[in-house]
Amino acid sequence: MLISRQIFALNDRMDVKVKSVGKGRHKLVLADNFYKHPELVIELASDLYYTVPMTGNFPGVRAQISLDTQPIIEKIGQLWGEDVLPYQYNYQPVIFSAITTNNYRLNVAQRMPHVDEDLTAMVYLNPPGQCVGGTGLYRHRPTGLERLPVAINDEILSLGQKYEINPEYLKTPDDYSHFVNTLVFNPLFATEENSYINDGNEYWELLELMEMKHNRLVIFDGRMFHSQYIQGNHFSDQHRVNQILYLRRSHRDAAHSAVS
Repeated sequence: MLISRQIFALNDRMDVKVKSVGKGRHKLVLADNFYKHPELVIELASDLYYTVPMTGNFPGVRAQISLDTQPIIEKIGQLWGEDVLPYQYNYQPVIFSAITTNNYRLNVAQRMPHVDEDLTAMVYLNPPGQCVGGTGLYRHRPTGLERLPVAINDEILSLGQKYEINPEYLKTPDDYSHFVNTLVFNPLFATEENSYINDGNEYWELLELMEMKHNRLVIFDGRMFHSQYIQGNHFSDQHRVNQILYLRRSHRDAAHSAVS
């Protein structure tokens, strides 16, 4: 397939919705009919070679190509209402992710929600008849956290005090990482069975299901706890395919409210 920028031409008649999620009223943007020629994007995604990503949170395979994504990023910024940039290297390649439940086995990290570095955007690409489930946003029940701050802030210090953690043990990035892995991403909080967190459990409450729809763009704060919403009988005969973009806001607030 001849790769052209026209494959990723944007639709000038998107159906855009902006929602507030959780007690923290975190912004969520949904843009339906995002691409003008979604069938060409799907064809391209189907032609690529997929490899296992170097991450413990993602349970599928990925493929990427180098192509100018700046028009897409600029549109995402317009929809979000803030200038956004690629998260790394001032360049965002085209990345496709694919997941199947055929003979799948999830590790502990994949059986609970996770967070990304800053702003996350994705486009669901499966044809309408294959779209099911989506992506869930979650609250951590034991702490009340809906979003994980980038660094130690007043909310985290207050949370540490609640759990009787000496403030001297919450001063460095390593301290914070240990705190998060013990109190938030504890392996005991994952689902016991081989399944995604989906509707939640006694440790994770489902706040919002971003429903999977053909050619739908979703944009959300990647620091919110999120996970694929995929039942065991979903995508056993075909892959769940989406385009993923990892972005950063030009004025990210590391002290954004974390609790509630």
